[in-house]
Amino acid sequence: MRLLYFTDTHIRSVKPDNRRDDFLKAIAAKLSEVIKLCRLLGIDYVIHGGDIFDHPNPDRRSLDLLHWFLKKLALPVYCVAGNHDLIDQRLDSLDGTALGYLARQEWLRLLQPGEMIYLSNNNCVLQLSGQHYYCDIDRQGNGEVYMVSKKSCDLAVHVVHGMLLPRAFSEKVPCTLISSVTATEADFTLGAHAHLGYHEIEGGKYFLNPGALARVTNLARERIRTPQVLYLDFTSANYSYRFIPLGAARPGDEVMAESTGANAG
Repeated sequence: MRLLYFTDTHIRSVKPDNRRDDFLKAIAAKLSEVIKLCRLLGIDYVIHGGDIFDHPNPDRRSLDLLHWFLKKLALPVYCVAGNHDLIDQRLDSLDGTALGYLARQEWLRLLQPGEMIYLSNNNCVLQLSGQHYYCDIDRQGNGEVYMVSKKSCDLAVHVVHGMLLPRAFSEKVPCTLISSVTATEADFTLGAHAHLGYHEIEGGKYFLNPGALARVTNLARERIRTPQVLYLDFTSANYSYRFIPLGAARPGDEVMAESTGANAG
């Protein structure tokens, strides 16, 4: 069983203030490469960590790009909702958003909080779960949304759109530290929302975030970061994973506005 994970595509037709290029064209090029990677690697399932769109009800060009991608991909896609996929960051608004509509039309499947999906092949039973973003998800005491229990499976993968981090980068930005959720039974916790990404291993458990597919801020670290995806290979008992940088992503100096020198996530 092979999975491909990526997150924070922020599909939008209008160029962000911090980009110099045709942003929608740049995202399309990256998604096209994702399709090619899926075919090359023999991917069985694709997982998206949320913030598919930059607005809960995007314009037609943005919707058309995602429809094209999902049709060409022709694979099961599982995802959680990010803050940009929701109206006013309210989880109860999901049904009235583009993401909610796509789920109802079965273009993709939402990983609903508390729900366990079981995927299997001859070598592995995988438990897949997820948590949508909601306001105050990273308020102190909410760490349980990052943790799951394994039930009748060989491996557990949990996907969360929240500010899960190895260390806090600002007192002004609420976050949940990885060190506070290591009691989870998930073998792999896949992060999102924190655009710079991370690769942490705690107690034999993996906390992985490839970073945002879209670069939308002018942070110094965004200018040197190459957007990437995460490949998970569970075809044998000796499972493996690796981050794959996207060749379609142009160097930051070519597409980003001048850096402020900040290093936030």
